[in-house]
Amino acid sequence: MTPMGMTMAIDDVPYHVPVEPVGKLSSCAGLQGIPGSYDLTPITIFDVHQANCSVETLSQFVADYLEKDDVFNEGFLQGVYFRNNDVNVTIPDIAAHPNITCIKAITTAMLDIPAGPYVLSQSTGEVYMPYRLYSDTMGAFHQGVIAAADGQHWIPLHSAVAGSSAVTVGVPSRLYHKPTADKPLAGVRLGVKDLYNIKGIKTGLGSRAYYAVYPEANTTAVPVQRLVDAGAIVIGKMKLSQFAAPENARDAIDYLMPFNPRGDGYQEVTSSSSGPAGGMASYDWLDLALASDTGGSIRIPAEFNGLFGNRPSYDTVPLTDGVPLGPQFDTAGFLVRDPKLWHAASKVMYSGLATGYTKLPSKIVTYELPTTDTPDLTDAQKLVVQFVDKVSNHLSATISTYNLSKHWAETRPSGTPENNNDLLNITWPILAAQEQIRGIRDPLFKAYAAKYDSRTPFVNDWTNASWHWASQFPDLIDEAANNKTIFMDWWNTVALPNNTDSCSESVFLYVFNAAQPTYRTALPQGSSGIPLGLNTMFISPMAGNPDFVVPIGQVKYYSSISQHEEVLPVSVRLMAARGCDLMLLDLINELVDAGIVPQVKTGTSVLEGGDIYV
Repeated sequence: MTPMGMTMAIDDVPYHVPVEPVGKLSSCAGLQGIPGSYDLTPITIFDVHQANCSVETLSQFVADYLEKDDVFNEGFLQGVYFRNNDVNVTIPDIAAHPNITCIKAITTAMLDIPAGPYVLSQSTGEVYMPYRLYSDTMGAFHQGVIAAADGQHWIPLHSAVAGSSAVTVGVPSRLYHKPTADKPLAGVRLGVKDLYNIKGIKTGLGSRAYYAVYPEANTTAVPVQRLVDAGAIVIGKMKLSQFAAPENARDAIDYLMPFNPRGDGYQEVTSSSSGPAGGMASYDWLDLALASDTGGSIRIPAEFNGLFGNRPSYDTVPLTDGVPLGPQFDTAGFLVRDPKLWHAASKVMYSGLATGYTKLPSKIVTYELPTTDTPDLTDAQKLVVQFVDKVSNHLSATISTYNLSKHWAETRPSGTPENNNDLLNITWPILAAQEQIRGIRDPLFKAYAAKYDSRTPFVNDWTNASWHWASQFPDLIDEAANNKTIFMDWWNTVALPNNTDSCSESVFLYVFNAAQPTYRTALPQGSSGIPLGLNTMFISPMAGNPDFVVPIGQVKYYSSISQHEEVLPVSVRLMAARGCDLMLLDLINELVDAGIVPQVKTGTSVLEGGDIYV
């Protein structure tokens, strides 16, 4: 038998207590363990820096912990330990605080762990770090995980919340961690899209068959490791559509698609980074989500769920030990609510980004956007016009419109077709699908057949159609790669070039999502055809430049689900020259500080938050 920890309730809040202790401490006399918990008692450590600690001092400590932390509650005050290495601490009278059974003074020599809530074994003196348990009611997570005692791998979280059928996720106290220069992400709770390997945990790729035939990963993907090395705490693997395909909710077969909390709660969450998007829009206890964008898998969910999201400059972080979907397009990016955390996480994860710029761009280029507020515009379009005007004023920038087809025809490289769609007609589906055939389909089918008596695994309609189509053209991959390079070189030198002073010659603004109701109850899209040519969303994957989503507000609609007026998020996409990610983040943070871009909240509304309808 291998113990996997214990679940216990402290003031009716569920916690997971791991098997491995984090230290040992002599117990307070008279403490009573929680019934059924094998003598485990909740305690709290406070670091104090004054000799005399009054009842008022203790009350302020407790209030501060309650304000900062969702793991601590007053049930952890059965034993209180005041820790100070410099002076002898005068302990306050516990009679004035009815929740406290015992107070004791200690030093770091007795127990050198971070201050905060713990669980103490009265019989052994061993101290354990509790994880508060949350029920993933929105279906965003595939699996909760916690770090193993050796700090080198992760293990599945085996505790569950009583009365809930949802996946359970455990989080450690925020009080344990303080950001430093070496650990700027200390304590940041990180959810990871389930196409990145995490050592000790299976990678599922949204497929029951894939999860069944492959063992636990023995390495951790580079993007995850860089964030962990900076102090981030992985709390779970998050769902994605099967093989990261562009599924809608009713296309999902192997696993239920997560829910989007915005509006009536039954809008499309969109794919493929559905779990990171739904989780970030729903849960205050989740700080950061690592996702991926091959052809729009971060940017589209960011728009539908009212979040910040980035497709970074290509090749700024190795994707080693992640599952490759289209290596010439794959990028690792974030879905976030806090743009300052977004900036800090980007500085940690990416390398080779420009830092020598001295100012922000003074030119704004809009692509297929309305430029003036006219009566025929939708409410979402009016918000976009106002946003462009505010950004222009903030930057003291000129505004110009862009015509891609015309610009390409006038400046295209010699020998290329006048219509860029003729150059790029099959580039995307050939490069993406051919790589998946070699890297995913063939090995999976072989492993599945070996395990299940020559059977073939289930693959959703969209992916099956894509693989079938691409398999007819095995000799076109070099041509497709060459055409991608031609467009990339042209875009980065002619259309959106770098600038010595401002990094990017301009900030390029466009909109992809019309901010209209898109119900997850709609009929499945099934096999919807092969994405040929160059749509707006594919510019940055082809060119390798950064493409960021910024929520700018919300609009009202009448829901056919709730029969009530609801709100949907409205977003704008910002692009810049390749390598100018940090410049874009500087700009976005300035716009938030100036009130031009809103602070994002969890819940039904991006602006006001609100309880999620279920």
